[in-house]
This record gives sequence, structure tokens and C-alpha cells, in this order.
Amino acid sequence: MNSKERVGAAIAHREPDRVPVFELLINAPVASEIMGREMLVGGGGRILGPVRCDYAHRPGGLAELTLKGIKDHLELYEQLDLDVVPLPPIYYEDADFQEIEPLTYRITDHSDGSWRIIKVDLEADTSGEKDCSIRQQGLEGFRRHVEHLERHGALQLPAALIQTLKAMFQPYQHRFLLGLADVIMPNHTSWFQVFLEAMVLEPELVERYLVAANRTVLNLLRAQIEAGFHGFIGGTDFAGTQGPYFSPKMFRRFFAPRLREITELCHRHGRPFFKHTDGNIIALGKAFLSECGFDGYHAIEPAAGMDIFALKKSHGDRLVLLGNVDCGRLLSQGEPGEVEDAVKRLIQGCAPGGGFILSSSNSIHSGVKTKNFLAMLRAAREYGRYPIPGARGEF
Repeated sequence: MNSKERVGAAIAHREPDRVPVFELLINAPVASEIMGREMLVGGGGRILGPVRCDYAHRPGGLAELTLKGIKDHLELYEQLDLDVVPLPPIYYEDADFQEIEPLTYRITDHSDGSWRIIKVDLEADTSGEKDCSIRQQGLEGFRRHVEHLERHGALQLPAALIQTLKAMFQPYQHRFLLGLADVIMPNHTSWFQVFLEAMVLEPELVERYLVAANRTVLNLLRAQIEAGFHGFIGGTDFAGTQGPYFSPKMFRRFFAPRLREITELCHRHGRPFFKHTDGNIIALGKAFLSECGFDGYHAIEPAAGMDIFALKKSHGDRLVLLGNVDCGRLLSQGEPGEVEDAVKRLIQGCAPGGGFILSSSNSIHSGVKTKNFLAMLRAAREYGRYPIPGARGEF
């Protein structure tokens, strides 16, 4: 089997030749160590801050950064023989990017003048939004943002970019190419509190925002289908380690309809849709796991109390489970032998019957030890051959 066939069998809940392996992101420090050269991949702070700022000030720089990043990303996934290859970041925002103090950047949108400030920590290779115009303006700023989205219509990918993506990914059609699409929720922004307040105080405004934003999501999804992607994953987090950000009732009102729109468009084109979220989603229960119609769940975070073996028993006949090697303590602080043992247990408990794709519990972030990531991949190939030796349980 090639990678695409292997993943297709797992999605159909059949046993392929071996367990497919996937990573949503591999950050530059780990990728560079593996490839022996600087890699412009992942979502680390250095890429999103200094590197992006540098390219943003060159004519055509962000397009250049996007193409270099895609090339590096594809070479890395091919070198590692990963079965699922996701779409990497695309830098095409129409914005002014300025370093206002060391490692602090102000990004101003040319279309409406809105701004946000991000701060980078190079040692941790992370970035975070510290402030923005909507946070400063509160609900009135959110209202203006919604009106702007409604007035200017859905964002479209340029036709030339679609054709470029199609050409760059064409040689990798033997892999399972995974596009990106999801409900747009500002959970990693500085104005998330404004959004949560609006869910209670102005729910109709939140619905208008989600409807308008989803028009862009669906447009971008169609463009990726045209570019030849085989399936899609959404990366919006609905929960933290202590539980969801909102109640099942609110999830059903605001987010489930938009997720169903995305899933149904994927299905009309014969593509599966996987939903990623960090955190503990148990309180959302059926509303999340059954009512939105998506085909798979990633990354099933063990540090948040998510039990992938219980999910295999309760939902493994319908949902593809993608995960969940701990990228917190285990891959960052453990040793290769511990990683091998964890992968072996995970495969024995989740792989029988198909419907399982192995990955970390989020991504290969910059704190992951390269030797542990490589140990995870070696163990997947050693213990992931079907029929699974020592498989336990009945699923």
C-alpha cells in the first residue's frame, strides 16, 4: 500500500498494511535538526515573528516565504515517510508588519485599519497576541469587525495561488494530502474575552460573525479541493485542560451548524473531515462527538484527561481517532524507551479494526526532543504492522 491507500483503509475502518502516521505541524528547530539545514516550517515564534517580518518588508516577500515553507514542508514529510501531509501555513495577509520594540510586532490590516500586537519568545520559540483593536474597543469593536466581514464578502484564494498549490503538491499524490478548514473562533487572540461576552450579551452578533466567517472558510475549502487535497482538518480549539470554553447548549447553537456546513461540503466532494481540538471535551459529549458529522477526532490530549482507549470502545466504530502520543511531558522530557513503550500500548489498544492514525497529542512543537520524535516514528513502524501483535480488547 502507498500512504494514500493506507490512510483510506484506516478511514474506512479496515486494517491497512500498517498504522498510518501523521503530524499536524513540525516546528523548525526539530525539522532543521532532522534535515541538517534551516527549515522554514511549523508555527514557532521565530517563523511567525522575525522571519515573517523580514519577508514582509521585501517586494513579494510573503509569497516567497509561503513557497519556501511549502517546499521545505513537503521535503520534510517525504523524508520522514509520513502518510498524511497537511497544508502548511500560507502567508498572504494584506497587512503592514512592523517591529515596534524587540520581538514585538504590530500587524495592521490594510482593508479596515484593525491592528494586533504579537510578542515572540525566542527561547521557547512561541508567540502570542498581547493586544488588538477589538480588545481595546470591546463589543463595539467586535460589531465593527462583523460589519466589515459582511460588507466585504468572503475571502477568495487567488487563482494563481490555487494553481501553484496544485503544481507543488502534485508529485506527492501518493501521500494523503490534508487541507485546512474550520469554524473561525478567536480563542488564541487577545479579544477572546470579548467574544465570550458577546455569546451571552449579543448572541445574534456572534451568529452573524460565524456565518460571515464561514463563507470564507467554505470558499477556501473549495479552492483546496480544486488544488487536489484528499481530506480536511480543522484546528480550532474548543476546550482547555479543565474543560470546554462553553456549554453544550452554546456549542449546539453557535458552532455545530458551522461545523456541519464544513463537513457536508467535504462529503459532497467525497472528502473526509477531521476535527482537531486540544483540551477536555467530555462535557460536550454527543454534541461534539456525534452531532456534527465529522469523520475523525484529533488529538485526544492525555494531559487534559482524554482517554483514547475509552473513545475507541465508545466511538471507534464511527470516528477515526488520530493521536495521542503525549507531546507535553513524554516527547519533551522523556526518553526514547519510554516513547517506544507508549507507542506500543497505544497501537495495541487503538489500532485493531482500523480507524486509527498515530500522531502526537498536538504537534511536534519546538520543545520536543528530536530523538523522541524519531523514536515515536520507529516504534510506529515496528509495532504498527497488521495484524497487531498483542492487540488487546474487543472493538
